[in-house]
Amino acid sequence: MYLVDRKEPLPIKEVPRYQQVPEYERTISKSKRTLERKIKSMDLTRRTDDLDNEKIDIDTVVSCIEEIHQTPEGRNAGYRKMRQLLQTKYGLHIHTLTVAMINRTLDPDGVQNRAKRVLKRRVFKTPGPNFIWSADGHDKLKKFGITIYGFIDAWSRKILGLFVHVTNNDPRHIGYYYLQLVKREGGIPRRTTTDKGTETIQMAGHQINLTEEFNHECPDPSQSHLFTKSTHNQKIECLWSQMMKQYNCELINHLFEAIEKDCYDPNDPVEYLLFIYLWVPLLQQGLDDWTNNYNNYKRRWDPKSMLPTRCSAEWCYKYPAEVGGEQGLICVPQNAVEALEEEFYPEAAEMMDTSPKWFSESIKELQVGMDLTIPPVDIHNVWDTFSLLLQSIRDYDSAWLDDPSNEPSQTFASRAS
Repeated sequence: MYLVDRKEPLPIKEVPRYQQVPEYERTISKSKRTLERKIKSMDLTRRTDDLDNEKIDIDTVVSCIEEIHQTPEGRNAGYRKMRQLLQTKYGLHIHTLTVAMINRTLDPDGVQNRAKRVLKRRVFKTPGPNFIWSADGHDKLKKFGITIYGFIDAWSRKILGLFVHVTNNDPRHIGYYYLQLVKREGGIPRRTTTDKGTETIQMAGHQINLTEEFNHECPDPSQSHLFTKSTHNQKIECLWSQMMKQYNCELINHLFEAIEKDCYDPNDPVEYLLFIYLWVPLLQQGLDDWTNNYNNYKRRWDPKSMLPTRCSAEWCYKYPAEVGGEQGLICVPQNAVEALEEEFYPEAAEMMDTSPKWFSESIKELQVGMDLTIPPVDIHNVWDTFSLLLQSIRDYDSAWLDDPSNEPSQTFASRAS
C-alpha cells in the first residue's frame, strides 16, 4: 500500500526524515560563515561588558553583589538597580542578564517578592520642575531617636534633600532646611505642599513672603503653600515607601538585631548619646549616597504616567524642555536668602548639632588622651567603633572616680543622665 493511501497516523519510525526536522531548522538557508560575513559587512558588533573583555572574573562580580546585599540600599535591589550600584560603587559594567541571574541565585526570595504587582496610584499632573515641592517627615527611625525630613520635586521626582536629625518637629529646623534648598537651587517653587503640622509654619511663611516679593505674577501669594493631608501628599509619601523598601527596612532590622545581641542599650544615657554621635552622620552619608543613586537612576517607560519616564530624575530636572516640561523656578537673590538666615537662624550651626557640645568635645579629647585610632566609620565597623569608644568612656569614668579630688558630677555617666 502506498503512503498516501494510509488513513491512520504514521508510526514514528515511518515518518520521513525531513518531517522529523523542527520547523525553525528547516527555514535556515544560510551557513554560519555567510552570517558572519554579513554581520561584518554591516558593521554590526555585539555589546560587550567587563566579563567579555576579561577585565574582571565572575567570582569578583558575585563578591561585589554579595557586599552590596549587605548594605541597606542593596538588600532589596532588583537587577536593574543592582546593575547601577555595580557601576556607581565599583565601576563595573556587567550585562543585565548576568546581574539578574546572579541576583536570583543569591537572593531567590527577594526576586520572588519583587515580582509581585503593586497598586498604581492615580495620575498626577504638573507642568514641570519647581512648580511643586513636596515636603514631609519620616518617623520610622524615631524609635531609635533618629528622624528624617525630606523634600522632593513633584514633577521630576528628584529628591532635593534628606536631612537626618534627632527631631523633625521643630519649625526652626524645617524653615532652615527650606532656605538651604532655596539658596542651592537659586530660587523658590511656585508652590510647596506639606501636611498640617506645626513644624511647617516657618517654612510656609518663608514661601509665602518670598513669593509675594519675587513672583509678581502670582495673584494670591497665600496660595503658594498648600496644607494637605498626608495621604494627598503623593510624591513624598511615595518616596518614603521606596526608601523603606530599598534602605530603611534592612537598617531597622539591623538596629533591632544589635539591641537583641546587647551591642547597644538605648536606655543607657551614655550609650544613647554615643549611638546618636556615630549613627546620625553615618546615616546622613548613607542617605546622601542613596539619594544620588535614586536621582540618577533611569526610570523605565510608563505609558500611563503624565510625568517624565525613560530618563533619570536628575536629567529631566535639568532639561525639562527635552521631555515637554516647563521650568517653574522663581529666581531669588542669594543675599535675600542669607538675610533671612541671619534674621531667623543666627545660631544655625548649634541648632543643627545632634549631640551636646560637651559630649562631642569630650570624645575628641578622649581619642587624643587615650591615643585611640578610630577609622572612618561605615556600616561594617560602626559597632566595633561603638564598643571601643564605650569601653574608653567607662575606663575614663572609673579612673576619674578613683581620684577623690575629682568632682563625680563631671563623669560621662553623670553629665549624660
